[in-house]
Amino acid sequence: MNPKTKRLFFLFVIVSIAEIVMISTGNETLRLLTKPLIIASLAAIYLTAVSTPKKLYKDAVLMGLFFSWIGDILLQNDGYFIPGLMAFLTAHIFYIFFFASTQSGNTSFFKLRPVMLIAVIAYLIELMHLLWPHLGGMKIPVLIYGITISTMLSAAFWQYQKLDNTTALYLIIGAGFFVASDSILALNKFKKQFDWAGICIMSTYILAQLFIVLGAIRYRNIPQEQQ
Repeated sequence: MNPKTKRLFFLFVIVSIAEIVMISTGNETLRLLTKPLIIASLAAIYLTAVSTPKKLYKDAVLMGLFFSWIGDILLQNDGYFIPGLMAFLTAHIFYIFFFASTQSGNTSFFKLRPVMLIAVIAYLIELMHLLWPHLGGMKIPVLIYGITISTMLSAAFWQYQKLDNTTALYLIIGAGFFVASDSILALNKFKKQFDWAGICIMSTYILAQLFIVLGAIRYRNIPQEQQ
């Protein structure tokens, strides 16, 4: 990690801690600053850490971060829940594109272990079973979102058969935390609100984006023949 990236990573840690503190103290005004800075600092880390950075529109990871950043801003206002949901849906699609684009000579396209796919499908069915009676007019949008995040998680599991174990593990952990964060958010919003939901949602979300970025950096910087 070069000095510039280290400084940016320090900024990311400080902003992330500040965000959690703002949630715990209920300071929504300062969150208007801390929350958007989380993804902005991660994007800066990614750009300074990869050996050959691409333009925004050519890099699925950067596009995923960009739409996550848009989603973070929109979801700070309850009136923009649907646009925020669409922004994160788009972010997940770009992460799926990234997972699908990783290359290795050790496996065929989208070769998944059946048990992993079955586990993801079972989780989606159970989540929708819990949420369905409480969704009202949001049934179809939430179902589409659930299918998308499940596809993203399945694509992340696929990396275990494609990439080196450390890179794959980072990406799988990141995708897993993302699904956990979205699931907690959905349960808290549509089924039953509970204490510490905000902290749980943001903590898992921050870890999700961090591990996806770390995995993407590692993938981009390791020569193909070593994958």
